[in-house]
Amino acid sequence: MPIKNYDFVLSSPFSNYDFFAHRMRELCGQLNHTFFPADEVWASDFLVKLQNKEISVGVLFDFSNNQTDPDDPFLLLAKEAKRQGAYVINDPDITSVMAHKAMFHQIMLENHILVPETVIVDRKELKDFQVTDDIKSRVGVPFVVKPAWGDSSLGVILEGRSHGDLLKSAEQAPNSSAFLVQRRLNSQWLGSHKGWFRMFHIIDEVIPCWWDPANGEYQMVTPAQRRYHRLTPLSHIIREIARVSRMKLFTSEICLEEDGEFYVVDYINADPDMNPRSYFADGVPDELVRHIVWMLVMDGRRVIMRKRGYFDSSLEASHTDRFEKEQLQRGKARRTRKSGQNKQG
Repeated sequence: MPIKNYDFVLSSPFSNYDFFAHRMRELCGQLNHTFFPADEVWASDFLVKLQNKEISVGVLFDFSNNQTDPDDPFLLLAKEAKRQGAYVINDPDITSVMAHKAMFHQIMLENHILVPETVIVDRKELKDFQVTDDIKSRVGVPFVVKPAWGDSSLGVILEGRSHGDLLKSAEQAPNSSAFLVQRRLNSQWLGSHKGWFRMFHIIDEVIPCWWDPANGEYQMVTPAQRRYHRLTPLSHIIREIARVSRMKLFTSEICLEEDGEFYVVDYINADPDMNPRSYFADGVPDELVRHIVWMLVMDGRRVIMRKRGYFDSSLEASHTDRFEKEQLQRGKARRTRKSGQNKQG
């Protein structure tokens, strides 16, 4: 029985990503590529078929980001696809470290990327940990509590005041191994916008959006706004995060604080929201969703077509070398024949 090959697979447990999945299916169809959405209904069966070599995967986009459960079918699917040679975004082995806020916090400090004052508490220390006066002087009151592993703001406490808030966060995020007690920031106002940004890093492109943490609403930052408000540091910060993390697809939150500094608040979100604004009030602008689909598919297509030999410069070079050698051999043979004819004459 022949192996069924899927050029592109979208791995996501979020059923409300239909718009994103449909746009990806549509683009893959236009480019003559096969596509499969491995959602929560199909992920386990798809994994079994992949393990049994009944199917193969060229490119896998992993939007699950569930690194806390080693038996999670989406995590296992990403790892198996990588093991079999698929191009996986994001690499599950890189995500397991870089999307852990406590681990990446240290990396940010080592690379001199500005972050809010933070105290990291291991889950094992929760029972005996105390929010001392010294800690309160460092992070202020109220402070923010957030799990090192979390999704959709689960376990995030914005009005933290005591040890009880830390325990509440731990209860809401039972799979997180650590928690961050962090200074709460106050953003500047830039015209009619808060100086709070949701930054998208897609392959090698940085896309800034105004983002309101109170209601989750997005607006794309225009080129004129970037220049007028001098927002160039936003792109520099995100490119530095991408460099040190080696992540290709993620979002970050950056706050322009009242002190005039840009602070990274949410470091790496490896499964960025792809709900469109046309369906959700707090959704991502539709044109941005479509652009992200385009960027991802074009990057994956480059890998697929190179494997097929269409855009392989090394393959072309080897053919060129062979062609030139054949030409030299033919020329040498012609000169030999001509030399023999002259001697006979």
